[in-house]
Amino acid sequence: MKILVINPVGINRWDKKDEEYLKKFLDRNSQVKVVSLKKGPSSVETFVSKAIVCEEILKTIDENKGNYDAIILNCFGDPCIEAAREIAAVPVLGPGETSMHIACLLGHKFSVISPTRKTALQVELNIRKFGLKNRLAAIIPLDIDVKNLEKNPEKTIQTVVEKAKKTIIEDGADVIVLGCTALAYWAEEIQKRLNVPVIEPAAVTLKIAQILARLNFMCVR
Repeated sequence: MKILVINPVGINRWDKKDEEYLKKFLDRNSQVKVVSLKKGPSSVETFVSKAIVCEEILKTIDENKGNYDAIILNCFGDPCIEAAREIAAVPVLGPGETSMHIACLLGHKFSVISPTRKTALQVELNIRKFGLKNRLAAIIPLDIDVKNLEKNPEKTIQTVVEKAKKTIIEDGADVIVLGCTALAYWAEEIQKRLNVPVIEPAAVTLKIAQILARLNFMCVR
């Protein structure tokens, strides 16, 4: 089984690191390949950037037809996912949609920790589209741009934990969803500091992709 993970940004120095991280969550006899777009922005944080990357995402999927059993668009905003599903013959998953649905299996209400107010707005609109508004406790922006999340990892972790603890108490969240795949490397540490489930979208989506591929769900259009 082969899973293609598309980082929907221009050539990304983290592709190899992302691949090594995701390999920890592979089933036996499964493989994962992480690729970036041939051209694109350094991050996808606005509606404009989501529109810009769509053409290259579709090109990447078309170039890899028949080579993979499932595809993941590795951004919590799930850019271009409807169009990607239209041209792919295998399951195409987005970390945002997948992780928020899984959150509903783990608790009554979930909160999403999002990098900025602009990304939080995207999450809010997607939640409405998914029909999950009644399961949402809150969307909490960190007010940290994606490119700045790694500048001071401990500060980022502390901010996430503080915001998460606050929404657990004030909004009744019993599940925390990390609303950016760039937070993946610190998910384990964040989980240690909280007493509710913490969903790391990249890993969860990879596991679900393997399940769907193993069940041989072919998407015929």
